[in-house]
Amino acid sequence: MCGFAGIYKYNVVSAADVKSVEAMSESIKHRGPDDSGLFKGEKAVFGFRRLSIIDLEGGAQPYTEKTGRYSIVYNGEIYNYLELKAELEKKGETFDGNSEVEVMLRLYSLYGADFVEKLRGMFAFLIYDKEEGTLLAARDPFGIKPLYYRPTEEGVVFSSELKAYHYDGGYDGFKVDKVQAQHYLTFQYVTEPDTITGDIFILPKGCYMLLKGKEMEKRCYWRPVFRPNMQTGYGAKQKRLREAIEDSVAHHMLSDVPLGSFLSSGIDSAVITAVAAKLQPGIKAFTVGFNVRGYSEIADAAAISSHLDINHVKLECTIDDFVENFEKTIYHLDGPVGDPSVVAIYLICREAARHVKVVLSGEGSDEIFAGYRIYDTSRSSASLRRLPSFLKSTLYAMSRLLPDGVKGKNLIYRGCVPLEKRFVGNSFVFDEKEKKKLYVPYDKNVHYTDRTAHIYKEAGERGYSELLRMQHCDFNTWLPSDILVKGDRLSMASSLEARVPFLDKEVFAAAADLLDGEKLKDGTTKFILRDTFRDLLNAETVVRPKLGYPVPVRVWLKDELYDWARKIIESNTATDYINTAEALKLLEEHRKGKRDLYHHIWVILCFITWHKLYVSSKKGTDRKNS
Repeated sequence: MCGFAGIYKYNVVSAADVKSVEAMSESIKHRGPDDSGLFKGEKAVFGFRRLSIIDLEGGAQPYTEKTGRYSIVYNGEIYNYLELKAELEKKGETFDGNSEVEVMLRLYSLYGADFVEKLRGMFAFLIYDKEEGTLLAARDPFGIKPLYYRPTEEGVVFSSELKAYHYDGGYDGFKVDKVQAQHYLTFQYVTEPDTITGDIFILPKGCYMLLKGKEMEKRCYWRPVFRPNMQTGYGAKQKRLREAIEDSVAHHMLSDVPLGSFLSSGIDSAVITAVAAKLQPGIKAFTVGFNVRGYSEIADAAAISSHLDINHVKLECTIDDFVENFEKTIYHLDGPVGDPSVVAIYLICREAARHVKVVLSGEGSDEIFAGYRIYDTSRSSASLRRLPSFLKSTLYAMSRLLPDGVKGKNLIYRGCVPLEKRFVGNSFVFDEKEKKKLYVPYDKNVHYTDRTAHIYKEAGERGYSELLRMQHCDFNTWLPSDILVKGDRLSMASSLEARVPFLDKEVFAAAADLLDGEKLKDGTTKFILRDTFRDLLNAETVVRPKLGYPVPVRVWLKDELYDWARKIIESNTATDYINTAEALKLLEEHRKGKRDLYHHIWVILCFITWHKLYVSSKKGTDRKNS
């Protein structure tokens, strides 16, 4: 795991470009504190920070192959590179070392840009071709590793993290795109390929970009497609799924440094840890919790670790830990991400980094196997969805007269309102009516469905069921723009490599065959995953519902964190975007128990804090201390 920055120029690289890349690379030193390097070609310059995981003696970057034609910087892990290397050797190719980058460049020289389809892993990379004067930028199929780019009149500037652009000499500072900020308030993040800035973008997952002078060609080489298979029996699907997951975990454990696993109370991390423990007995597992009743998974995780007979590192955090690390967390996330779990993730990553250099994580399982509780609404509201349109309209109009919290109101809403208008991913915070009061530059012509319209169009063309449409939406919003952002930025903040074995092309291929009823069954989610690995786990874990890094923000904002939150809102530097008076009103309503608005408040706090760190503060001062 590493980080890089780079500039591709339409004409010739200048001394100022080299200086910018060096500064950008230094600003993301946390991604790779073990080594650094610089490459300068006629039209490209690369800076690199290395976190040594595989081939500790070799593998230095930037890497230029022996003919001098191709140069590369690369962040991630290619889990099948040894198999690819062996295939090339059978064809007569020879290698000087044992690094991934040498294999990647050899593949590129033989197959061109489409070689990326052969890679199994998580990655982002830049390859410069000296002879052709071209640059290839590519990103892994699921979007596990980030790759930002900023087009300019003279070329394109790349980086592994958004914060590096603070140190790009050609950039005049972060701005806020009004449309993206308006969408942020609903989603709690900005969906790819955009960022909050409006002028910096992220290369979409499963895509590559080929630059030749001012010509820019983009191609998406892989997309997750669900293909429910009624011909194959349940037992055969179980067998294939188990083999795929066990094989993926084995590949993800390839490392020359100490490796551990995150362990919550749920099935996802338990399966990964259980399989890993078979391969590496006594592996260390890491769990975080807060000293508030109902907001800790430590006891349940301890039962899992005892059952698996592994080393269990438990981190119980306090409200002081939370407050002390809030700004650091927001800084490392790059853009505003209003997910209440972020501080907990930052803290457990920091703790894990004190013990290991690589950690396995269960992210991606919920999106693949239908693990979120909201997915179950595809079943519970099915009968209402079959009603005639006029009757659904009448029921919905009647339900709006009911007070919030009345039993059945949400069921009517889900059954009578089309999915495209109510589901934009696993999180939905502010609706348009609420944003109109809070968001200063609110534009009535901008609607949250603008961000998902193309996603649902694609799902409709594929004939997806309601459940698959929800999963497809999450795959293109929630997963790459929230879950994987947290996982990458907050682990790399502590120079920790987080690997996600569920997000593997072979695992997805096995899961793509599943029927809705094989995922949602007997009142539980992820049924087939629970059923397939029940022999490795204690019975309680197999049936336990998902919690997902529970953080007591809801409780604290009514009492212990009330003054803290009020101070942040009152010192709002983003007054061009957030109505301070309305934000304070929401905080008061939550405190008094009128409405449960903790998530709304948290989204506001994250945006205001991000704005202070990235926009209103002086360039390169406050942020370096975060």
